[in-house]
Order: sequence, then structure tokens, then C-alpha cells
Amino acid sequence: MESDRITRAATATAPDKGPRPAKANAFKQALARAMEGAGPDAPPARPQRTATARAQGQAASTASAALMLQAGRGTPARRADPFRDRIAAAEGSRELYGVRNPVSGALGRYQFVPQALQDLGWKDSGGNWTALAATHGVTTDEQFLANPAAQEAAMTTYLARTEQQLSRNGALAQAGGSVQGLDGGAVPLTEAGLMAAAHRRGAGSVARYLAHRANTPDAALSPQQRQAFASVERRLRDFSEMPYAMASRRGGGTPQA
Repeated sequence: MESDRITRAATATAPDKGPRPAKANAFKQALARAMEGAGPDAPPARPQRTATARAQGQAASTASAALMLQAGRGTPARRADPFRDRIAAAEGSRELYGVRNPVSGALGRYQFVPQALQDLGWKDSGGNWTALAATHGVTTDEQFLANPAAQEAAMTTYLARTEQQLSRNGALAQAGGSVQGLDGGAVPLTEAGLMAAAHRRGAGSVARYLAHRANTPDAALSPQQRQAFASVERRLRDFSEMPYAMASRRGGGTPQA
């Protein structure tokens, strides 16, 4: 048939290509590998971090590393615990070690006022940083704000000193009990709450609040006293469920006042 002749002719004239060259196979395999993941089900590419995001990440890593070393000593520093985190949040500073309050002059994550730094021996009566502060790498306000490890060291000393003050005035001995608040509701007394209240208003204010509520709850208060007592009461309630490890139980000493 005519179609058979055409088929035979085509077969006779078409060259036998034989096996595909190895080079062509290699190219095809490379192309297939390059196309893997390019279909509609491929996961999206990770976005590029901006220069600002990279800088923020580096700063956070630096601060985290600094917390692990005592300034100038090369020894591990205690990590900030939930109590400290909550104190920082209550002070409105959270992880911001570089915060300065332009009104009160409070510095850092825990908002140390000048008087508190003087009580710790880190500043003198003239507002100058002392030799004690210099051992932690601090001789200026700017250095303190830029040094998380120094701020954590100051907080450790501050808490130990506050524990001692609250022990001496009898406030810590009342932990586990409660008092009737200014609003008539119960105010639980816990170690964390007492320490947080003292951080905010001072150990003396905490003792005066407890004495007022226990002994003379109906006595008139000046506006200033009521404001101070309300602040103490708020901290006692806000921190009542927080854990707190006393320095004596941690094996740490308390500094002399």
C-alpha cells in the first residue's frame, strides 16, 4: 500500500539517534533539580531582615550576653527571674535597660532613683558615682544605662538590703497573713508583695502602712499618706501570687545598712 511505502521511506531516511548523550542527560537532571520546590506547593521564601531588625537582634543578643557576666569580673551573673521581670514591667521599663525618667531621675530597668543609688553606695551625696560603682564598670549615668550586668548587680544588692530592712521593722514576719485594705477588702501579705511594695515606696512606708491597718485603721490620713498607702496596697495585691526567693534561702548574705 502507498502508506506502507511512505512509512518505509521515512524509516529509511530518518537517522537512528541512538542513546541520548550523557551530557544531555546531565543537563536535564540539573534542570529538574533546579525546578524542585518551584511549584505552587513550595514553601514561601523567608523574608530578608532589614538593617534595623538586624541591629535590634544584635543589641538584644549583646544585652543577653552581658547579663551572663558580672561587669569586669568574668563570672556568671544570675539571670533575671520572674519577680524582677514583673518589677521592671510595673516600672514601665520591661527589657529597656537604657530608660531614664526625666522627672524623678530614675535610671534603668528597675528605675533606681538617686536616693536608692546613694543608699546602695553607688552614688555619693553629690550625685557622683563611687568607687564601688566603678568596680562594676560604671562611672557615669550613661555607662550605667548601657550596662545590664551592672544594673542586675545593683538590683541584687538592693533586694538583699531591702530584705534586711523589712526584717528589722517586722514587716517580713507578717508574710502569710493579711490585713484589711483601705477599700475594706482583704490584702494578702506575701514576701513578694512586701518586697515589691518596698521597692516602690520604701521599707519604712510598708511598715507604716501595716501598723496603720493593724492598729489604727480608722485614723485619718493626709492626702500624701493615703497616696503612699494606696501605692503600697496596690503592690501587695499585684505581687501576691509571684514567687520570690529570699537571699537567706539562696545562700546570699545581706549587706549592712
